[in-house]
Amino acid sequence: MLTNFFSNTKPFTSVILIGLFFCYAISAFFGGFISEFDFSLGFWFLVLFGLANFIKSRNNLTFDNSYFFLIFIILIGHVPSVIKIDSFFYSNLVLLVYVRRVYSLQSSKNIIKKLFDSGFWMGISFLIEPFTIVLFPLTFISSILHQHLDYRKLITPIFGILTPIILFYTYHFWYDSPEEFHQLFSFLTYYDFSIYNTFIYKYSLGTILLLIFISFVMKTPRTLSIKNTFRKNWILVCFHLFLTTILMLILKERTGSEIAYLLFPCAIVIANGFELVREKWYSDIILILLFLSSLVHYFM
Repeated sequence: MLTNFFSNTKPFTSVILIGLFFCYAISAFFGGFISEFDFSLGFWFLVLFGLANFIKSRNNLTFDNSYFFLIFIILIGHVPSVIKIDSFFYSNLVLLVYVRRVYSLQSSKNIIKKLFDSGFWMGISFLIEPFTIVLFPLTFISSILHQHLDYRKLITPIFGILTPIILFYTYHFWYDSPEEFHQLFSFLTYYDFSIYNTFIYKYSLGTILLLIFISFVMKTPRTLSIKNTFRKNWILVCFHLFLTTILMLILKERTGSEIAYLLFPCAIVIANGFELVREKWYSDIILILLFLSSLVHYFM
């Protein structure tokens, strides 16, 4: 029954899933996982959901269903600390705009513009969180997979990323505060992962890792055996997840909300694995167990 309900992308299905998110958010607020719950939080998360769904649908990263959105919401429920508006959220939102351009390179229309835009948005993300620069190779990986890489396509993203950085430098140079600009290039980090030693993070990250592994094993052999556009997109999604994992490892600050970086590529991979489950009753059981597992935090 659940599988049938979420096997389409009707507006009513999206309303139900947004309602589920707000249930998670309210529970996280009263459970002490987040300190604020207001209109701006709801607004910005709706923007995030709309952008994530647009990227998935426009680039055919999954089949035409609501599994991605459902899993995306449930993953948020597994990690209630991501339900907050902070620098990590804004950086993640800008990164989604960036990957929107990266995945759109599968189309040959306006390639140079897309490459410049991808660099530009990466530059803005760099200003918010400098370590996100580690995802910049996605632009060139996508270009190699979907297009023929030449010198123009190589330097265009570089011009794009330099544009906001130069403007930021000019601003601080004008106001005689270059030290704030120089701080962006301080990549000294601390490999302190003690925040993840609590049960909440061990349980949540362990569950996500298990689902990723199962989905990857199920999906990859079938995908690589067929030469089509999705095969290239799947390779790009895997690189996206890999580089995001590196980002998580090298971040200087860890508050729990940085896990939001992982949610989009993880949801894409897990949704693709879930689509391969043919027995509907088995799919229903998986969805129920996945949902119930997201409630563990709120009853401990």
